[in-house]
Amino acid sequence: MAFNLKSGNRPSFRKLGSNSYKSARKSSLKSSPVKSFSPTKQITEEEWNRQTNTGESGIPIEGGKGMEYLKADLASKGYDTRLANEIAMFGGKGSKITIAPTDEQLAIDPDKSISVIKNPTAEDIKNTRTARSENIIFNEPSVVDKEGSRIGYAHADYIKRGEGSNEGVNTNRLMPSSNIYFSDKFDWKGDQKNRIEGGDLIIHEGTHAITAGEHGMLPGTKDFLNKAKGGKGELAKPQEVYARYKVSQKFLKDKGIFDAFSGEKFTNEDVKEVEKMMEGVTANNYKQKGIPYEVFTFFGDNKEHPHGFNKKLSKKDMKIIFNNVASNEPDPGQITDDFGNQQTFA
Repeated sequence: MAFNLKSGNRPSFRKLGSNSYKSARKSSLKSSPVKSFSPTKQITEEEWNRQTNTGESGIPIEGGKGMEYLKADLASKGYDTRLANEIAMFGGKGSKITIAPTDEQLAIDPDKSISVIKNPTAEDIKNTRTARSENIIFNEPSVVDKEGSRIGYAHADYIKRGEGSNEGVNTNRLMPSSNIYFSDKFDWKGDQKNRIEGGDLIIHEGTHAITAGEHGMLPGTKDFLNKAKGGKGELAKPQEVYARYKVSQKFLKDKGIFDAFSGEKFTNEDVKEVEKMMEGVTANNYKQKGIPYEVFTFFGDNKEHPHGFNKKLSKKDMKIIFNNVASNEPDPGQITDDFGNQQTFA
């Protein structure tokens, strides 16, 4: 049984390792970007790459500082420590992650949508995430993605829509890596420049790409993140809590408050430093206070905000997350996995 994507999906078109893809990507870097075309027209991978030109509108080809941080994090002692703790705390019997089907599996069952790793080890999870991090595609800003779906602001996509999907046939598939898309309605070289060059938006979407949204996360971790931040709005989705956590992690490292790469424990003293940093910070002044959007939405609370920050992160939960957890669209699509579970992605 394959994925059933409802309206609003943002499917990936990449076939990793194919010669045709590599050729198309090389040619895409030499052509000029096309900023607008029909949101309903289906185009080929080759034509999509010809019409885009990654890197010339402020989007780094390989993700810039944001991806540099995520890759360094994956390779750090701290990541290994947290991941081992996460497995001990949230893994074990009954846990699983879902990954893209292998070529061997697809040869046997061409309609296979996902593959399941039951009771994954830290090595299973890290290898999967590292492989995804090495193969992310950053697309040039445009009106729509490859399948013709409109781009609201920015999103990571890891689902490939198969032939027949428009006729209601379940032929969609989780891909080995992800595309990251940006809307051309925003000035990525101007008023959005800091979100890109500073790495916050790349880390946010790159985190989704590396974990394939909820697919690469342990069920226990997802449940904990939901409980830690409440259950309404954007932060009802564990992958959104997780993405904000990763941006916050870098922010604390840059500020000299806590180095997530070190493998050291996040202590009560670190909690006090965060509380001092967030003192007097509200939804109305966080920008003036120099606190990034993701950092405020992760640590803070403001239930009236459109994105709904839900409850304030407690001291206890803050310590659990920083010590034990290793990785915006308003109308995200939903997918049903091979086990009939509804999963939301953005």
